[in-house]
Formats: sequence, structure tokens, C-alpha cells
Amino acid sequence: MLHDASVWVRDLIEHLGYAGIFGGMLLQATGFVPLPSEVIMSFGGFSATRSLTLWIVVVAGALGDTTGAIIAYAIGYYGGRPLLERFGKFVFVRHSDLVRVERWFDRFGSRAVFICRLLPGIRAIGSLPAGIARMHVAVFLGYTFAGATIWCFAFSMIGYTLGNKWDLLEPYVRKFSLLLLAVLVVLAGLWIWVHFRAQKQAAKA
Repeated sequence: MLHDASVWVRDLIEHLGYAGIFGGMLLQATGFVPLPSEVIMSFGGFSATRSLTLWIVVVAGALGDTTGAIIAYAIGYYGGRPLLERFGKFVFVRHSDLVRVERWFDRFGSRAVFICRLLPGIRAIGSLPAGIARMHVAVFLGYTFAGATIWCFAFSMIGYTLGNKWDLLEPYVRKFSLLLLAVLVVLAGLWIWVHFRAQKQAAKA
């Protein structure tokens, strides 16, 4: 299934360019279309070695990811948990996935939107609980766009760096995403630690 989706993604980008990157990232970000964002952005980065421009690839991906996340947020906001529990299984959103994301929200609050955007497998459904919780839309957009930009930049650079050897990435796309996850989790942890430390110091002052 991943191979078929990857071929479709490559054809989409080859024919539509930036619009294909935007559209592919939008679809996967809704949580209802299982497209591999790693492949979309890494192939976009590879395409930047031939006909596209790297920074526009990153922007197109981040904007598509954010737009799709807004759609998912709206579904959660207006449909609520009952809608997802009833129909989620028909669009690849499992109950266990929702529970896992909700635990992240309970632990990190609104920052979970940023963290989920960097987690393979659940990044696409992190917007649904944010909508259900009726998170302030400006906060949601800020964290979502920040996480989306980091994700899109990282995988675009991988594809751009590999160049004509991009095909070597496809069989190992999940391993690449897990490696990136490890790095990003460390960075996110450091950011959270610094943020909370600053808050505590400000409270003591």
C-alpha cells in the first residue's frame, strides 16, 4: 500500500509541481487520506534538484499541511468526539490513535499540537482533538505551522541532498522518519524544558 501511495505521490508532483505538493500534504493532513508525507516532501526536495525551487517546495508543503490540519480541526470542532468514534474507522482514524493523541494533549496541553506534528503515524490526526477541545484557533495555527515547517524542511532536505539517488530513500522511508523523530523529540524536549524553566523563573520573580 505504501508503494502504491508513493507512486501516486510521485506522479502527482511530476504533473502538478508545487500544487501537487500542496494538495498531497493537504489530503494527508486531514487524517482521512493515508498518504506518506515523508515521501511527498522528500520527492519534492528531489524535484528541487531538477525543476522546482527548494524553499518554495518547503512553503508549499507547510501551507498544505496547515490547511489540511485546519480542515481536521474544524471537523473536530463541529463534529466532536461522537462523530469520530462513529465514522473514524471508515477513514483510517482508529480509536487507539485518538486515545494516544488525547494523552499527549492531557500531558502537554496546547503544545501537543506542535509535538504531534513531528510524530510519524499520528501527526495527521493531532488536529482532531484540538478541535474537539476547542483550542484557540490562533494558538492552534501557530503550533501547527511551526511543526509543519520543520517537518517539511527536514524531508525536503533529505530528498534534495540525495538528488538522483532519491529512490534509495523509498524502501527506508519509515526508518528515516523514526530517526528524524528521535532527533525532533530531543529538540522538542529541550524546548519544553527551557520554556517551563523560564515560566518558573518568571513566577518566582
